Amino acid sequence: MGSGALGLQTMQNEFSTANMRAVWNDENRLKKICLVERTVAEVQAELGIIPEKAAQEIQQQCRYENIQMRKLYLAAAKSGHFLAGFVKYMQDQLSEFSGEFIHYGMASQDILDTAMILQLQDAHQIVVSALEKLAKELLKIAEKYQETVAVGRGHGGHSPSTTVGFRAAVMLNELDRYLSRLEEVQSFVFTGVVGGVVGTHAALGDQGLSVETKVLERLGLQVPEVYWHTQRDRFVEYGHILTMVSGMLQKLGQDLFDLSRAEIQEFSEPYSANRQASTALPSKQNPYMCEAVVNLGNLVQNQMNLLYEAMRVMMEKDTIGWRNIWVALPEICMYLSAQINYSYTLLQQGTIQTDNIERNLYADGGSKMSERLMMSLAPHIGKLSAHQLLAEIAEKTRDEAITFNEAVQKDETIQQYYTAKELSNLLDPHTYTGTAVEQTKNVVALFKKRHPEINA
Repeated sequence: MGSGALGLQTMQNEFSTANMRAVWNDENRLKKICLVERTVAEVQAELGIIPEKAAQEIQQQCRYENIQMRKLYLAAAKSGHFLAGFVKYMQDQLSEFSGEFIHYGMASQDILDTAMILQLQDAHQIVVSALEKLAKELLKIAEKYQETVAVGRGHGGHSPSTTVGFRAAVMLNELDRYLSRLEEVQSFVFTGVVGGVVGTHAALGDQGLSVETKVLERLGLQVPEVYWHTQRDRFVEYGHILTMVSGMLQKLGQDLFDLSRAEIQEFSEPYSANRQASTALPSKQNPYMCEAVVNLGNLVQNQMNLLYEAMRVMMEKDTIGWRNIWVALPEICMYLSAQINYSYTLLQQGTIQTDNIERNLYADGGSKMSERLMMSLAPHIGKLSAHQLLAEIAEKTRDEAITFNEAVQKDETIQQYYTAKELSNLLDPHTYTGTAVEQTKNVVALFKKRHPEINA
């Protein structure tokens, strides 16, 4: 029976995806542990460290499908140490002869760290695949809406124009960097360790390094330069990259939430025929997915703090920080899986309300164009003087209930330099997007070049 958001069946789909939960459940963990133990026995038999007969029996018996979970739980509870209980349970399933050779010369952390790295490899594939799908949607939006002019927004207020496509391109470029980092970090993170209790291979003598190399190569993992039980930076660095991805998605969720506000309505979250937003207000369509994306980012960031604390390891070993990793890394992966899934659904099925985007370009009465007018006036009266003049005009609009455009057109100083038509052109938000379209096209082209496998 589970508890909390990730454990309760009535809640877990809001906070994680089924495929990511399957990576971090008991079954997959035990499958990886069994795989590592079998591989160790196989290699040790080849090197003459343990009898071939024992290795063959370990190969047959040390498998998840053979485990009686209740007996394993009892063995772990009696020992007060999960892996010790696992080894005792497996020893009991083997013949008296072969049982002496399972986990031979190994430390618990050899098995548990290496198994967790194998789990993390599974999680990595899910994350990268999901992010590539998300990137594809951002790419579509960047291309389709590259010339759709929209209100720029800074500090909660209107700023000079941007384009919907440019916003998507900025996020796509950031996601591109994270995809690159996730690819680059694999050779560092996906490294196993079979070094013994303090990393010196002392229990296996001269053959210790050979065992480690052969075991890890057979598992498809990198061989470390030196044992790393006390070096938790592999887990921390990977978690840090995932947390940055989460932060990017948190911004996406917050932006879409704000664009969904009743007074803005530039984006609408997808609502199927039977989806409900409120038991009290039948008319409501709340942006719950957007809210979930923001909330999940908070949860990821909180877990990342635990990973940072895991860096402090006393001497050659302790479980204080190690336990942090068991909690934090799976939860980061699970929360992020839901965050990516929500984000993908929002981009793929949500509605960009172009009519409202156009309407909102004029909602501020033209004040967003003050920068353009200031820079146009600068050659005539100086930039600072133009800034002062337009600030005074803006203040007047707040006092006299007229729009910025109206106040500008009535100003005698401005009238000296522009005809009514010229002024109207200067105040047109559609013609002040700078290099937004050019930059969007550049980002799209770069992304397609770097990721030809992701077709828009």
